[in-house]
Amino acid sequence: MPTVLFSIGFLEIDIWDLFDIFIVGVLLYQLYRLLRGSIALNIFVGMMLLFLSYQAFKALGMDLLSSILFQFINIGFVSLIIIFQPEVRRFLLLLGTNTLKQRDSAWSRLLGREVADAEGGVPEQEDVRRAFLRMAGSRTGALLVCAQDADPETIISGGTPLNADISYGLVVSIFHKESPLHDGAVVIQNRRITRASAILPVSESMDLPKSVGLRHRAAVGVTEKIDAVCFIVSEENGKISFAKEGNLERGITEERLVELLGEYL
Repeated sequence: MPTVLFSIGFLEIDIWDLFDIFIVGVLLYQLYRLLRGSIALNIFVGMMLLFLSYQAFKALGMDLLSSILFQFINIGFVSLIIIFQPEVRRFLLLLGTNTLKQRDSAWSRLLGREVADAEGGVPEQEDVRRAFLRMAGSRTGALLVCAQDADPETIISGGTPLNADISYGLVVSIFHKESPLHDGAVVIQNRRITRASAILPVSESMDLPKSVGLRHRAAVGVTEKIDAVCFIVSEENGKISFAKEGNLERGITEERLVELLGEYL
């Protein structure tokens, strides 16, 4: 039987109680981080207030109100799954992706593949770097999605299917203002351009600055829902930005662009 550490009135607190409280606190904090900046946080707070109201009405003996609220709480779990479906999907995706990346990284180190890649180099990265710097200089809007482990077809729709090698000329041509494919995103998977002029989901995050446009919100939106990263060129100021896991890094330097391309492309 666990040793009692201290007592609060009739409550006896042992080491496992403290451990339990700590774990619940960590889970609630992670849940807040996951929902922060979205409408889902307001819904979650509303559900918690509903539950606390039920407990209060029940303690006060207000049977009618408590019974009505109890019916809402009975279907609350299923409702939360439906309401928070994007957040639950994102959480499970991030959890599984991190596990797979750790496993792949261990195998890569064991087999020496990382060394081989470093020695061989990746010419596609240089082509994308040159293309983005040229488009930034001419203030040509661009949005490039690099799908990682997830299937982009589950969330990205429309556009023109392609199966092309990545090249400087092709990327610049697609995003040229006179090109019929410039209005949308280019999707890259397995070092090939698979789709151009694709339609992305738009983020509803309240944390994004009001100054960002639809292109940046689309970049954030797709990274919220699948394992992907986005590179963006602003048509207004020519600055290059980067989006990952729902976070937007604005105005990156050429050195930072090279670093990110080497990591994700």
